[in-house]
Amino acid sequence: MIRELKEIAIRDHVPILSDDGLELVFALIRDNEVETVLEIGTAIGYSAISMASLGVSVDTIERADDMIVEAEKHVRTYDTNHMVRLIYADALTYEELNGTYDMIFIDAAKAQYRRLFEKYEKHLNPRGIIVCDNLRFHDLKPENVSRHTRQLLKKIALFKTFLREHDGFETTFFDHVGDGMSVSRRRLS
Repeated sequence: MIRELKEIAIRDHVPILSDDGLELVFALIRDNEVETVLEIGTAIGYSAISMASLGVSVDTIERADDMIVEAEKHVRTYDTNHMVRLIYADALTYEELNGTYDMIFIDAAKAQYRRLFEKYEKHLNPRGIIVCDNLRFHDLKPENVSRHTRQLLKKIALFKTFLREHDGFETTFFDHVGDGMSVSRRRLS
């Protein structure tokens, strides 16, 4: 099932969580006894369906019309235990979320990671974790890219600094997993 979805993503040029990134997420789910996940950035549903295959309940937010159509199709086909709930909305303006989660997985607009982190951290259970993907952003160098991409690289660097200096969270960076990932845990007093 996961292999079929991966092949669809490759065929359609949809970026998805890398194999070692998925392994890290699976390990985090097992090691932290994660039962509920909020995913921000669904794309075609690959990571949400993958996490749900472990028996985890996943709420996932997606704003792109074409992606939500594909995700709905894949959830119907591959989420046989009905563990994935698709939310068609812009995560930056969505206000109807009521629950809390054991894990929040952010894989959306990289320039908005800090805003997304700050907006959704209140929905994290006390011992929960926030996982962010694509923090290396393909190891692009500012001097080799367009002005727009330079701005994006700067925002990612500022977000990483925000995570390092956050008083409420302790963050571990996994620079050599996938395209760079982070795992943030609340500092417990």
